[in-house]
Amino acid sequence: MASGGNRRRHHKGGGKFTPTQVSVDENNPILLAFQGFARELDDKHDRHERIVKISRDITIESKRIIFLLHTIDQRKDNTKQVLEEAQRRLEELCTTRFREIAKELSGRDQYQYSRAFSPGLQEFVEALTFFEYISGKDLSDWSTLQERLRHDGEECLVQPIEFMLGLADMSGEVMRRCVNSLGSGDTDTCFASCRILQSLHAGYLGLGPAHSRELTRKMFTLRQSVMKSEAVCYNLRVRGKEAAKWGAEENFLDKRGDGSTDDIDEGFF
Repeated sequence: MASGGNRRRHHKGGGKFTPTQVSVDENNPILLAFQGFARELDDKHDRHERIVKISRDITIESKRIIFLLHTIDQRKDNTKQVLEEAQRRLEELCTTRFREIAKELSGRDQYQYSRAFSPGLQEFVEALTFFEYISGKDLSDWSTLQERLRHDGEECLVQPIEFMLGLADMSGEVMRRCVNSLGSGDTDTCFASCRILQSLHAGYLGLGPAHSRELTRKMFTLRQSVMKSEAVCYNLRVRGKEAAKWGAEENFLDKRGDGSTDDIDEGFF
């Protein structure tokens, strides 16, 4: 109790303590420096959010292009029409959305913002390489894509790992093309799809142990795509054209028999 009384006697009149008002020098160099840091962080955050929104637009349009490419059907004789539209829309993404990202990052360290547009870039790589595969063209590499995304001295950074992740996703679309071709009776496409998937899988295995958790997961999915396409081709060899009647899509996509298809990429829908 005594100590409590002593504390109260420190305040005049025993009333409520009122802190002393301290004047702040607005021209203090330390204060000015922290105000500059605050503006810089706000600017970085706003720029990051703008890039994320652009990346979402790229992701959505890339998924639509992939879906468009899956509408190719030899029975409808629509290959040329679909490929021309897909190519136009891919070029439009390069000259609009990716150019917007390049302008946002002009003169800045793009590695600080790479995660902001990584989803869109990977989905674009998936759409582009799937288009090139269906067109019968050689698949682009990351350096070719980097040059393609350069406009007037400005460019959108393409890291090799981002390209590899997008290319691995493309394998799922090739597998679906393999299965769909079985249903339409296009057996040549089934075998061609299986061969490209086996080649891709061998190439990724040649990289050695993956040091990226995301790449490890996608390599596992790539292996599943190879197995499903091999199952299609095996049944074609054994059953011939009768395999198309037996090989309903769910027989290849639902391996566990419980209706779940966890590895299906949402870009197909």
